[in-house]
Amino acid sequence: MKIIRRLLSLAMVALISAGCASSATRARGSEEVLRLGIFPNLTHAPGYVAQGSGILDEALGDTKAEVTVFNSGTDAGNALLAGSLDATYIGPGPAASLFLRSEGKVAVISGAVSGGAALVVRPESGISKPEDLRDKKIAVPGIGNTQDVALRAWLHEQGLEAKDAGGEVSVVPVDNPELPQLFRAGQVDGAWEPEPWPSLLVHENLAEVLVDEASLWPDGQFVTTQLLVSTIYLEAHPDVVRSLVQANVEALELIQDDPEKASSIARSELEEAGAPSLPEPAIRSAWEKLTFSWDPLPATLQKGAADAFDLGYLEEKPTNILDIYRLDLLNEVLVERGHPPVEVTQ
Repeated sequence: MKIIRRLLSLAMVALISAGCASSATRARGSEEVLRLGIFPNLTHAPGYVAQGSGILDEALGDTKAEVTVFNSGTDAGNALLAGSLDATYIGPGPAASLFLRSEGKVAVISGAVSGGAALVVRPESGISKPEDLRDKKIAVPGIGNTQDVALRAWLHEQGLEAKDAGGEVSVVPVDNPELPQLFRAGQVDGAWEPEPWPSLLVHENLAEVLVDEASLWPDGQFVTTQLLVSTIYLEAHPDVVRSLVQANVEALELIQDDPEKASSIARSELEEAGAPSLPEPAIRSAWEKLTFSWDPLPATLQKGAADAFDLGYLEEKPTNILDIYRLDLLNEVLVERGHPPVEVTQ
């Protein structure tokens, strides 16, 4: 499997698009190569397990997987819309934004992970309660990404706002692998991040947890990662997309059946993708905070989209957001493998 380690910015995506064939042609892709995005986060473990165990290669058969590492859903989403990517593991915030911006040209085809995000702060920052965040600098993986939306919505509930919205808290985008050094140097005061970054920072005594996002959701469950595909690619190559869905389900089954083996694979693949070496206690702590499931938890994406609209990230009210789900292929695979189908309900 060819793994391309790179972080694409919007400018780079635009450059790629300008220099190649039209976006529509590129988005149709081919059956020979599946261009798949993934992030250097443990919350993308199903993708790493599928990749590192050989499940993905076996499911795809003659189709080759070309995997690109992104830092945030903003970058991956731009690549998907530009036709430089066919599918990606991604958070609910960027997925909802892409669906609305593109008028339905992307679709969620499976869930992957729920839970596993937290606001952690430097012990020396003096932050022990929400009001202590005034005039502090908090990192997120990307502006407009899932954790950014979660942070801003939570700040608003505490009577605070980000400085770029006229408030008191500086919210800054940071490439996740840079977090340990930034915490050591005191260049940020905290971060709202997906796993394994909160657990790694806590393990290295660089941070302590101020807010576990699970505490903000009913039953502690909220979608963190799902599998998104270009609908142009889906319609052109449904068999390839079905194979990708099957690989995701098989990886989730492996995680559920043999978590020790699966976490070892994910840890190794994460390091190859550019994440720092993860100590065993940190990976164990992070793993325990995640729920691995093909159920994309539609109601939690719907809530996140409503928050993004309230924050001004979405230009239109997301009344049709549940139309993002195209779960027919997932349910075919699930029934074949003896699992109940997933339903999308209001």
